[in-house]
Formats: sequence, C-alpha cells, structure tokens
Amino acid sequence: MRFSKKVNYGLVFLMQLHYAWPGHKAVKELAEADGLPQKFLEGIASDFRKTGFCEVKRGAQGGYKLARPLKDITLLEVIRCLDPEWERQTVVTSRERKSSKQEAVSLFLKDISHSVETVFGDVKLDALPALNKHEDTLMYYI
Repeated sequence: MRFSKKVNYGLVFLMQLHYAWPGHKAVKELAEADGLPQKFLEGIASDFRKTGFCEVKRGAQGGYKLARPLKDITLLEVIRCLDPEWERQTVVTSRERKSSKQEAVSLFLKDISHSVETVFGDVKLDALPALNKHEDTLMYYI
C-alpha cells in the first residue's frame, strides 16, 4: 500500500517533535534536519495544529511541540488529518442503478475499507522511534 508524501512527511515531522520533547522546534529547523521542503512542512504543521496533534509557541524560543505523546496518536488519525481524500475514496456513492455484481464489489470494497481502518486505528505511532536505527540524540563527551 502506498501513502502520500504528505502522510510520509507528516510522520517524520511527528517523530522529530517526539525527539525534541519537551522543547519546541521551528519548522525551518525540522525541514533542514531531514531535507524536507519547508513550505510543504509548514502546511503539514498547520494541519496538525488544527487537529490538536501539536501546539505552537511564538517567539524566539518558539516553534511546534507535540500536544500528546506518540503512543496516543494512531496512523488512521494522521491519514484522516493529512489525506482527507483517502477517506472519500472508500465511500462510493452513485445514483446509477447497479447490477448485482457491481453491488457485490461495492460491498466487498466497503468491508475491506472498514478492515483497513480498523487496522490503521490500532497502529500507534510510538513504534516509529524504535524503528529509527540512527536515533537523533545528543552525545556528550567527558
């Protein structure tokens, strides 16, 4: 299954904020850290702010910060936030009369979509940091 770049970059953004916790990070700094397009990331950050995934602090020490931990955010929530077309694709409505085969296929796809939503709703984002083999942590030398 393929996900949009917006969802992909959004997950990177959330993981970056996880590592920055409890501090705030500017979008410019986050974009440069992983080579992401700043304007695109600003749009993602705005969507996340509107849906309550992150908080914004203005000023010199400001930026974005996770509003809730990754263990409380599901993949389905992120997809619904960043890719609203994805959900609309699963709902097929038509005024045309359908044959019994078309009805069967529509019912089949509706059931599959529901199953996918259930699985994505169970996937918590706290699994992301464990998959990051090159964790962005500070090293202190004595």
